[in-house]
Amino acid sequence: MLTGTEFKTAACPVTGIMRYMEIQRGKEGMKSAQFNDRVGATGGCTLRLLLNTIPEEERGIKYGIRGDAWFGSVNTANEVALRGHEGVFQVKQYHALFPKDYIEEALKDAPGGVHIVLKGTTKDEVNLIALGYRYSRKTILHFVLTENSGGTCQGEPYEMKYTDNYGNICTRYVDRPEVVSSFFATSNVIDTHNQLRQDLLQLEKKWLTKNPYFRLATTMIGINVTDTFLLACHHKVINTSSDTTGKQKIPIRRFAAILSLQLIRQAKRLGSSSLQPFLPEDDVPVVSVTAPPLKSAISDLSSPEFASLSEKEVVRALQDANGKTHYLVKYDITKNQSGRSRCKKRKCKLCYEKGKRKDVSYYCISCGEGFSFCTKGDGPDCFKIHVEQIRHHTRHSA
Repeated sequence: MLTGTEFKTAACPVTGIMRYMEIQRGKEGMKSAQFNDRVGATGGCTLRLLLNTIPEEERGIKYGIRGDAWFGSVNTANEVALRGHEGVFQVKQYHALFPKDYIEEALKDAPGGVHIVLKGTTKDEVNLIALGYRYSRKTILHFVLTENSGGTCQGEPYEMKYTDNYGNICTRYVDRPEVVSSFFATSNVIDTHNQLRQDLLQLEKKWLTKNPYFRLATTMIGINVTDTFLLACHHKVINTSSDTTGKQKIPIRRFAAILSLQLIRQAKRLGSSSLQPFLPEDDVPVVSVTAPPLKSAISDLSSPEFASLSEKEVVRALQDANGKTHYLVKYDITKNQSGRSRCKKRKCKLCYEKGKRKDVSYYCISCGEGFSFCTKGDGPDCFKIHVEQIRHHTRHSA
């Protein structure tokens, strides 16, 4: 099995979506990549990420790039500027030609919030700026930036939280340059994207496989779903407001379920014979999908009939003989007396009737919390049996 597949990625700082991804082929495999033979692996990778995110019709427009410590070097900033673009890079391990020692000596006794700015010219006649920022008493951050990439005057201060001698949480605002403020305001977009995909959507943990190509395909699907979710949020299609706790009204898992339903419905409308073997027949809840599709589906799922589903993790959905959809959802996460989080469990209704005790963390929300069922697993599919046992009701007129 292929292991350790690595991507270098570029994301939009405004929407948070992935703009370009480059798979890494190892030290030897990347030697022939564009720019690497002249500017090195790090500079070459940075240039490819920048240039390949610019649409063909916008090649004459100046773009900006921000890179973390892996991308940051004087050589990289120089190459970005030579191509007419701007860049801000944090410098850590690649500090050749960077005045790191001078900056650290100058800021040795300075308090937090103090910064120093140095200007220099490369052998290619490119003006670059070296910036040192005293982040705290122990840490100095180093940046190299092109001449017009940002201001070095005071910007949005950093909000530092700490506890005093009595355990009270205190706040102190630490000055920092405008270019550093804007850098950290969007420096976590890729981390946020990864958290949505890996920790919340969790396709890789649900679609287990030993096939490396299916595993990579799963990751790509997860990236596309996450991008769609972020765009829907950015354009105010969903989650236009949050409650007092800041919790999103439609989490990414529920959004993925709505998106999947729309894609299945659309595929069925197209009637492609090549898709039919892959389309479910009975496990799809009935939801009206009229134009505009996304808002309509969300509106239906947010109606009073489905109001209790808004904060639940839906595991499965099946229709009974009367056309009513039954949703198998997970019990809420609670805390025990010691403060540890745990998921509530109840005995499976059908297994208990057969004299077997099987604790499960799922229940049919359409029938109430007392209807707990186990689903596809080692034993019988009790949730499906429960839905199939519901008989068709006919109405008689007087």
